[in-house]
Amino acid sequence: MDRLSQLPTLRITPTKKLTLTYRGKNYQGVAGDTLATALYANGIRIFSRSIKYHRPRGLYSLNGESGNCLMEVDATPNIRTEQTPLRNGMIVVPQNVIGTPEWDFMGIMDMFHWAMPAGFYYKIFHKPYWLWPFFMGIIRKAAGIGRINPSRREGSSDELYLNCEVCVVGGGPAGISAALTAAGKGLRVILLEARPWLGGFYDYRTIEYTKGVPLYKRAVQLVEQVEDTPDVRIFPHTSLIGFYNNNLITARQKGHEKDSFDERYIEIRAQSVVVATGCTERPLIFENNERPGVMQIGCAHRLAQTYGLLPGKYAVFSVGHDLGLEAAIDLSGLGLNVLCVADSRSDGQDPELLEKLTKINIPVLKGWVASKAHGKKHIKKVTLSAIEGTKHKDFLCDLLVASTGLTNARSPIFLTQAKMVHDPDSGLFVPKKLPNKVYVAGRFLGFHDPLSIETSGELAGLAAAIDCGVSAKSQAKEVKRRLEDMPGPIRASQFTRIPGRGAHDFICFDEDVTIQHIHQAYEMGFDNAELAKRFTAAGTGPTQGGISGHNLPLVISQYNADSDGSIVPTTVRPPLTPTLLGTYASRNPNPYKQTPLHETQKNSGAVFHRMGVWKRARYFSKDYSARDEIENVRNNVGLIDVSTLGKFRVFGPDSVKALERVYVGDMSSIPEGKVKYSAMCNDDGCLIDDGVITRRGVNDYYLTTSTGRSGVTVEWIRYHTRYDGWDFHIVNLTEVYGAINLAGPRAREVFQKITDTNLSNEAFPFMGYREFTLKDTVPVRVMRLGFVGELSYEIHIPASYTQTVWEWLLGAGEEFGICPFGLEAQNALRLEKGHVIIGQESEIRTTLHDLGLGFLLYRKKHEANTVGVFALKNTEYQQGRLKLVGFKMDSPLKTPHDGSVVVDSEIRGYICTARYSYTLGESIGLALVESHLAKKGTQLEIFDAGAGNKRLYAKVVSTSFYDAEGKRLRM
Repeated sequence: MDRLSQLPTLRITPTKKLTLTYRGKNYQGVAGDTLATALYANGIRIFSRSIKYHRPRGLYSLNGESGNCLMEVDATPNIRTEQTPLRNGMIVVPQNVIGTPEWDFMGIMDMFHWAMPAGFYYKIFHKPYWLWPFFMGIIRKAAGIGRINPSRREGSSDELYLNCEVCVVGGGPAGISAALTAAGKGLRVILLEARPWLGGFYDYRTIEYTKGVPLYKRAVQLVEQVEDTPDVRIFPHTSLIGFYNNNLITARQKGHEKDSFDERYIEIRAQSVVVATGCTERPLIFENNERPGVMQIGCAHRLAQTYGLLPGKYAVFSVGHDLGLEAAIDLSGLGLNVLCVADSRSDGQDPELLEKLTKINIPVLKGWVASKAHGKKHIKKVTLSAIEGTKHKDFLCDLLVASTGLTNARSPIFLTQAKMVHDPDSGLFVPKKLPNKVYVAGRFLGFHDPLSIETSGELAGLAAAIDCGVSAKSQAKEVKRRLEDMPGPIRASQFTRIPGRGAHDFICFDEDVTIQHIHQAYEMGFDNAELAKRFTAAGTGPTQGGISGHNLPLVISQYNADSDGSIVPTTVRPPLTPTLLGTYASRNPNPYKQTPLHETQKNSGAVFHRMGVWKRARYFSKDYSARDEIENVRNNVGLIDVSTLGKFRVFGPDSVKALERVYVGDMSSIPEGKVKYSAMCNDDGCLIDDGVITRRGVNDYYLTTSTGRSGVTVEWIRYHTRYDGWDFHIVNLTEVYGAINLAGPRAREVFQKITDTNLSNEAFPFMGYREFTLKDTVPVRVMRLGFVGELSYEIHIPASYTQTVWEWLLGAGEEFGICPFGLEAQNALRLEKGHVIIGQESEIRTTLHDLGLGFLLYRKKHEANTVGVFALKNTEYQQGRLKLVGFKMDSPLKTPHDGSVVVDSEIRGYICTARYSYTLGESIGLALVESHLAKKGTQLEIFDAGAGNKRLYAKVVSTSFYDAEGKRLRM
């Protein structure tokens, strides 16, 4: 097909040729083409076959509203070819056909459409039940389109996590105006646009903006302004995925040839958001309205003005708004033979457009619409009918440009859970009330006059700026007054379809849902749009209501004879844009945190494992039983890096109240110089964290949490005190302080060498807290604890001094054989002592009572309203719960793997941790088992996958296997 190569609106470079392969044959496109436009230029008119009836489908839209152009591209299925830029050497394969798109063997299914009424699969295939497996196999083979190639590695991906004051969704005139206005107030703005370029519906239109300036030139002016604005960051070819609470935006960006990624995931935190996504077209429903050769106004118009392709030779227009008249005039001037324009409106047309149509001898039939497209695989003739159905006219043509009106691209606003109502004047679904700090602008609100569109964007930009603290209320009032004096939303056609049987009048192209199906569903009681959608599957296909989203509620309302106020759109859910799973995973960069001792431990031979967000030393040798490390702590002295523990300061007049709210213990009685062990629970009384707290002064507390909770403790406390108005503050010191646990019977002797502070048992007892200096230089906070069951000191050190103190301790303990130990040794040591690790000996259902930690609950603080206390009191004696028990294996050398299950005739629990104890010379462990198995002396039967079909056996014992009296940690 010859290109229109001299148009000023073109986005292609006709002289730069690119090749693609389609069905094994080479074709040529040009730079700037999409795959669909390149195929269209080569005479391809049938792009796919429909899912159910296998009817031929062609190019209908260019914004992805329909699934007509889904194809397999470079071995990736379901690519929207009308939105995919052409690249040299692409291999394109049609989908959902047996044979070719032109001659599909499964096309015979269309002859049996009468046998597939609405909901037939709900009523037929499950009876008789014994035949269901047979039907299920057939349905699964027939379901879906495209085939996944598991061995194919998708292209490169990337991710961005951004913050800004204002995020604008939509790069048309309203969106650009909003971005320029907000950036003009000194704010950081992010602008997202789904197309590869900005400009919106100005981009391809030649009608005048002002005298002598066509709309496409105005688009150039706006784009140049925003591109030259340093505070606006533009993301073209970027589609919204989700819109969540507190203005969290997620999006997917398609990469350009020169980009380092093929697809990029973007997450944006914005203080305020402006949605200026404009409008798409509302399809006209008539017989065979999805036949190749039928396309929307914007598709036909952009094919010519953007891609230099006349969409056909002889055309009929059936429209319901002035953009259709404008396109008919424009395309006629480019060489398209426009035979007739049928307008469903009886009046309200722009008189200037009507005059131009008269001058170029294009007849206009007011109150007429297309009623049928003729032609088996491509339209050859169109029947136009008067709306009342009394008159008919036939036209031979190869193109029918059909659209009954506009519908705003409202999906982003739907995701904010704003209530949408139908405006009878504009014909659009508009938000009744928007969430805080979210605004809409432009054609989304029904504006069509260019100045009104831009001014509404300016007003939205000012409102967003005010949300960000900018003083601009007087300016916003002036812009609002100016907007009120401009042309507002115009009256739109509410026409949907002419009466008829509707057997081939498609309301949803994706799922082959017709008006007849909707009527059948309605007759069966599915009398609202949401129910009809689910029963007929309308709007549940690849484009998720892109075609049917507006018409379905209108059709249902016509059946119900509803007023406009009761026309309710169907629900929209994320993701709005199909995104590769590989894009969500991105490059898998594996980011992690390192403690101040990372390099020092690495040089000592540490083997690191990922533990949550941290890299931590698991072993210090290739002996993964860590025997030498364990025995050295039990007999001499060792040290371990515990810098990952959460460390927090809570202070202020109401700090005790805050701590009482989240900790189950009595926080008011903590004396200075002592630490208190306590726990946090959720509302169900289930353990979520444990740690120690000390009082450093009046209303001033220092506390530690587990590594896993260090990142969320601040929010947890704030969340549970948010309505109390208490005066307190929380400071996260997790990465401000490093921490070393010095443990073993020689720990005091080693530690005493680097400090003048008296460390005797009398001066610094078990569960004590002291602050002093090491070598008169380094200030430290020290807790005397016993997690591994030995005399130990947890030393908290300013992060920059941590490596120095580690080296001092190693030097001081050299004569005692001091060695570092890792997490595996610590795990075995604390197991021998029976101490619990959150998430290892607990799970989401495990309460304090289940773990034998009920003694931590202080029952007398009635006014604290501690989180989880009510549940703890009501589950204390609850039967049938899993209880934590200790066990010893009958065979000392057989140790089950963690996670092995406790069984009899059923699963009765599981092994949390099990190790061979070199200290005790036997295999021990902790398990969560049903309460009737928790009694001491009970035999446990264990299934371990590593033991094959043989069962392992153990006996329930106390959870404290080593030094039950605690003499060693108190010595």
